[in-house]
Amino acid sequence: VERLSPAPPTNPINIKKLTAMRSPVTAFQQIKEHPSQNIIGERNNSFLPGSPFSFSLHGSVQESDSAIIRIPDGVCLKINCASVQRKAMDEYLKQKGSIGVSLRLSSEENPEMLPIWTFARDRSSGYTMSGLGLRVCGPRTVRLLAFMEMGYRSGQSVDVHVFGSVSLNKDAFD
Repeated sequence: VERLSPAPPTNPINIKKLTAMRSPVTAFQQIKEHPSQNIIGERNNSFLPGSPFSFSLHGSVQESDSAIIRIPDGVCLKINCASVQRKAMDEYLKQKGSIGVSLRLSSEENPEMLPIWTFARDRSSGYTMSGLGLRVCGPRTVRLLAFMEMGYRSGQSVDVHVFGSVSLNKDAFD
């Protein structure tokens, strides 16, 4: 008995949708020693549509240390919340001159790293920020940075963890 496979979709929207379903959002960050700029590690994750998004941003005072997030055509990334670990933040805040850490974002349209959330020693009531509501649909490349506000001189860093989801851009397939 010969089985026939279904005919491939010929509708351009269906082809685009199938391609988007297999196209992951990628998050990549190199971790460097300072001031030598030697690469000592990297963080690299891929997230297909339908999956939760979670990425730990290594804190830095250098904008060039930001993570590069690539969002393919037909796919959206939504970042809902950010957090820091209490113990790591408390240790960081013990350093003279340390103020906190901010989550910063830049895009192709605006390359300036702008803060969207700051955990500050005296102004933050919790270690988590929810309701960020950041939604970016591809094709786009954005950069995210956990920017250490002062106090980084000893080399101690705090990670900022970002959470959200990856989905198909429904507007692209209507």
